[in-house]
Amino acid sequence: MTTPALYAPILFAGALVAAAGMPLALPGQTLPVPTPAETQPTAQTAASPQTSAPAREAPGAIYKDAMHPLEAVRASLDNWSEAELSALAVGMHRAHEACDAVKSDDYQGEDLYDLAHLCAFGQDWSPANEAALKYIASKEDPHRTQAYAISVSALAHINALDLALATTREMLGRQPYDAEVAYTVRYMKDTLEHAGNPEALALANEEHTAIVQALSQPGPLKATHGDTTISTGALYASAMELAFLNRFADNSDAAAAASADLDAALHKLTAIPAEDQQEINQVRTQYQLLGTHLPDVQPTRTLQSASAKPQIDPNFGAATVLVLFSDWCIECRELMKTMTKFAIVNSHTPIHAYGMLYSEDSPADAQDAGKVLHAENEKQLAGTPTLEVPGQTAKTFGVVDYPLGVVLDSNGTIRFIGVLPSDAFNGNGYIEKVFERMFAKITSKAN
Repeated sequence: MTTPALYAPILFAGALVAAAGMPLALPGQTLPVPTPAETQPTAQTAASPQTSAPAREAPGAIYKDAMHPLEAVRASLDNWSEAELSALAVGMHRAHEACDAVKSDDYQGEDLYDLAHLCAFGQDWSPANEAALKYIASKEDPHRTQAYAISVSALAHINALDLALATTREMLGRQPYDAEVAYTVRYMKDTLEHAGNPEALALANEEHTAIVQALSQPGPLKATHGDTTISTGALYASAMELAFLNRFADNSDAAAAASADLDAALHKLTAIPAEDQQEINQVRTQYQLLGTHLPDVQPTRTLQSASAKPQIDPNFGAATVLVLFSDWCIECRELMKTMTKFAIVNSHTPIHAYGMLYSEDSPADAQDAGKVLHAENEKQLAGTPTLEVPGQTAKTFGVVDYPLGVVLDSNGTIRFIGVLPSDAFNGNGYIEKVFERMFAKITSKAN
């Protein structure tokens, strides 16, 4: 998948969005695993009946899995070296100074768009928004959707969410639904959801018809101008946010209808690339977990202390939070520190919180790099309520990206599942928003 303008840290303007901590994924990144009859054909080559050869995973799917750790690490500034961060800081400073030194009234056409791009790179958000809006008003076409993306990003960064939402809706109504629009709407849905804003659900509803239509077309969705694309799997994950948000809002019928629309769209395709089908199945797995009891998880040890028992307390308290991540996820280790503080502050409620760390390679197969990772995790996660779990746990929860959060109610029933932002456990962070919504529904039902 070509890196989208909005999300590519450094490569594009609006985009230091990602570099500045923009939420990259929403809760609902996953869904119910289809029965064999529902599964779409993939681009894999079927084994010849004469050879009876076992089915092999397609090279594309293997490549995607192999590249995922590198891509995930690169996507977070927490993982960048000091040299990379220094170079980024220099570039951003230059862009900021250059943006402050000029006026958008002095430019038009391509230069005006480039100014918006420059100001966004320098995180000079108000001038970036001004230049982007002037470009949009000029009726210039080549970068019109990208200009909307810059404006949305800039407004979100200055916490003008109402204006960012209005701009997103204007873009959705005026521009062809292409990859740039899909990524921008996805960003806005995630931003609103992480802020606890119910407009996330409203926006997902407004996008639904267009994204279903796009999903029913073969191949990745492309940008009208430029090289940006969004794969079938990623488009499906974004479209499924409507089903997830409806489930979080206790609208089960609406969630089922949204999911059924997407399945019908997929059935129109004659083939789905194996790597996309894998992502679709993972999304379905997570969606199916909502409303079910916590699957059997078998921790092998805990990093909290040598004497502590490696288990998830069967008394789930008022709620329990699980954070699942792979051993190479550096930013996830950082999240464990704030999660641990969160658990201590809320221990009287009680609200339990656990990290669930797994390795993608078995210890017997681990090479030197794996041993280094293991040692680093031992060092940095010591004293945190982090459980080591088998690698199969990732498949059980349909992991697509990290850190994957799972929230259980007092009965151990899964009420939330989705990727968490880096500040999820901060004061008034996303986890608190999830709890507020969950407890409000429980109280409402009790009354």
